[in-house]
Amino acid sequence: MLASALLVSAVVLYRIHAARVFFNPPALLSRFPSEDALVMSADFVTLRRAGLLTSSKAVPLEPEYKQFLDATGFDYKRDLDFLVASFSRSGTFFIVRGRFDWKKLRDYATHQGGSCYQDLCRVQGSTPERHISFLPLRSDALALAVSTNDLAATLLTKSAAPITTPLPAAPVWLSVPGVELRRQDALPPSIHLMLSALTRADRVVITLSPGGPQGIEAQLQATCNSQDDAKVLASQLRSTTGLLKEALARDKNAADGEVTAMLTAGVFDQTDRKVTGNWPVRKSLLDALTNGL
Repeated sequence: MLASALLVSAVVLYRIHAARVFFNPPALLSRFPSEDALVMSADFVTLRRAGLLTSSKAVPLEPEYKQFLDATGFDYKRDLDFLVASFSRSGTFFIVRGRFDWKKLRDYATHQGGSCYQDLCRVQGSTPERHISFLPLRSDALALAVSTNDLAATLLTKSAAPITTPLPAAPVWLSVPGVELRRQDALPPSIHLMLSALTRADRVVITLSPGGPQGIEAQLQATCNSQDDAKVLASQLRSTTGLLKEALARDKNAADGEVTAMLTAGVFDQTDRKVTGNWPVRKSLLDALTNGL
């Protein structure tokens, strides 16, 4: 009996260790294509515990999402635990940890006109050049890609050496290389005025964490090429914040009022080559962004 107990304990400890190694963020990120890319990470377990993924019963689900939910049984507010993603010229790549009904996912792919062979499933996207592919990496991990390559998800099955760049500890973070910020179409129109100043940065990291006076706090850290560039960036961010405050005062019913109200509350600081910013985020903004999902 003692030997059996020791054996079971060893198996359990090994599985826990294997899961930790597999889902270690630096190891997961090493699976993505090695190129300048916008990278994000989201810990949905922490977000659920903080009450940030509550559903609004008053808002009906988007038809396409409802169709997906009914067919697969996968509800990200309940079944998704962790996500890392990479957005680059070669495609959009996701590694997702959660609870999946693999048979329902495969059936959904084929019902949408796609096909599955062994573990890999492929579905045509909304445009001819968008191909969606996905496969299981483990029973609790899915690899998904949207790319011109209909086999792109298979690129995520192999890992390289774990990245050594320090990663944020926040439950949600976004890392953007400066080269992406300098692209003409990189910034959404609604926040282009505010964030266009960031094109001076070599890299920008934005984090989202529970806390702050509104219950959620967004933080920015931008690393510039020089101290002078950092001073200019901090000045531009303060200046554009002032312009947004004036715009909000003139038109309080603007369509993007929630976003503008958040951005106008920004506070910025600069030390050497780094610029930091803080914004309180209303939960109503997150609710508005996820309405119907």
